[in-house]
Amino acid sequence: MSRSRKSSAVVCLAAAGGLVAALLPGQPGHAHAAQRSEVIAQGLNGPRGITVLDDGTILVAESGTGGSGPCYIRQGKRSCFGNTGSIYRVRGHQKGRVLHGLPSVGDSAGREASGPVDVAVSGDGYLVLNGGGPGIRQRAALGPAARRIGTLYQVGRDPHDRGRVIADMLAHEERHDPDRVTRRAEPGESTVHANPWRFAPAGQGGWLVTDAGANDLIRVGEHGRTFTEAIFPPNAVPPTESLVTTTSTAAEPSQRLAESVPTGIVQGRDGAYYVAEFGGLKPRTARVWRIVPGRRPQAVASGLTALADIAVDRRGDLIVLSMTEDYRPDGTSAPGALHRIDLRTGTRTPIAADVRLTMPTGLAVGRRGELYVSNNGVGNGAGQLLRIRP
Repeated sequence: MSRSRKSSAVVCLAAAGGLVAALLPGQPGHAHAAQRSEVIAQGLNGPRGITVLDDGTILVAESGTGGSGPCYIRQGKRSCFGNTGSIYRVRGHQKGRVLHGLPSVGDSAGREASGPVDVAVSGDGYLVLNGGGPGIRQRAALGPAARRIGTLYQVGRDPHDRGRVIADMLAHEERHDPDRVTRRAEPGESTVHANPWRFAPAGQGGWLVTDAGANDLIRVGEHGRTFTEAIFPPNAVPPTESLVTTTSTAAEPSQRLAESVPTGIVQGRDGAYYVAEFGGLKPRTARVWRIVPGRRPQAVASGLTALADIAVDRRGDLIVLSMTEDYRPDGTSAPGALHRIDLRTGTRTPIAADVRLTMPTGLAVGRRGELYVSNNGVGNGAGQLLRIRP
């Protein structure tokens, strides 16, 4: 995909495109009298993916705040590297960061950062997926310490352990650029752009990784080999949509299509995988795809907005998290939202939360059916981990 349009589409996902101000949250709402929700952790730096372990332990990937450099400049915006990413853990009453010093790239204020976006336990350590808006050349400009940007890597609990790269999603995009057949490049600009967002186990030690920048699903196999499992096509924009300002004009075809921008992935009770998509910066263009490896993806839900993540509840229904439900003409965004999707009937039901979902970026289901949400996903120290009882 072209960088100008793609950076706009993933602004709230990677916070690396420099346009996060286009979706500033409105004023916070007030909690209702009946408490469904509670803040169980706060002070997080760019919280993203959430993992709930069998014993109830909760892990949150924090994208960090970037750093003092090295830096690169893209589209007039300066982004600098730092080891400020981390993994946050909640185990009973114990809360805090259990892994520090992970790679992060951000702006000078530390608000718009791209770093760890998902996490799983791996042996005595962790498996971490690191987001990354830059391409191979930009990553190289950040120095050798940035080699894990845009990769899936394994790291021990020792903060001095720099880890082992399992698979390189930036390199996959550089070699294959799978979605180039689904879009039109802007004159003179590169079509290569990657931004891994979530991953899920795929059997035989493999993984499936969504790439929000490349509009595809990548399979990671033996020895870190990567294969394009699926490419997600753009979606038609409803004629009544209200557009956030982009670099394109209203007459251009790009204004009538919303790029997929795949985000969350989860395996359903039926064994298939379900992938949510952000749908660019256009309302009601996000879909949910059903993926059976080796077959063509099937859209099972549509008309949604800005899906940042997806999960499966104890009944086998899908839970989807919208980063916002609408884009306002003044440039602010409406609150986020949660919906339950019954796969048998297609029924879509809103899930009430009595705290405002402001730029929520991550979702998981707990052992008792409770929902965990990464809230305030953009901002230095503003992030929260919410528990919501449906």
